[in-house]
Amino acid sequence: MSNWKKLSEADFGYTEALTAAADGTVLGYRLVGASAGPQLVVAGICPSSEHVFDRLLSIPTLPWMRGSLVLIRTGALDNLLSDLSSVSVLGEIDRTLVLPFTDTDRIDERTVRRSYHQVLRACASLGMISGRGVMPPGGAEAQ
Repeated sequence: MSNWKKLSEADFGYTEALTAAADGTVLGYRLVGASAGPQLVVAGICPSSEHVFDRLLSIPTLPWMRGSLVLIRTGALDNLLSDLSSVSVLGEIDRTLVLPFTDTDRIDERTVRRSYHQVLRACASLGMISGRGVMPPGGAEAQ
């Protein structure tokens, strides 16, 4: 997650770094919108997921969303499997979305674009965002 841009509380209603209690390892971030609502957890497995997360974080209206968006890079969990009790508690989760895995270190822009729109569709279906302009499944992002 070292490539993630710096987050500040001014960027969102509230931003929380999710850390392991044992050693302080940052596992991801919980972004809480301006009003209460559902919680969507997005888990990224490969380096492409960081690009999806960066793209999501660049949405200027994200602070206005309803609910919470949790972004987790699962690679950070590898060292914690023996001590899962040290992982921050997320609370009730309304939906979990696992981004597709690409088996290469090269960033696949098509996969990033599809994953980005997949997260936006999930947010819209949960009522977190209005969804205006969100591509439907198989829409223009498939090209």
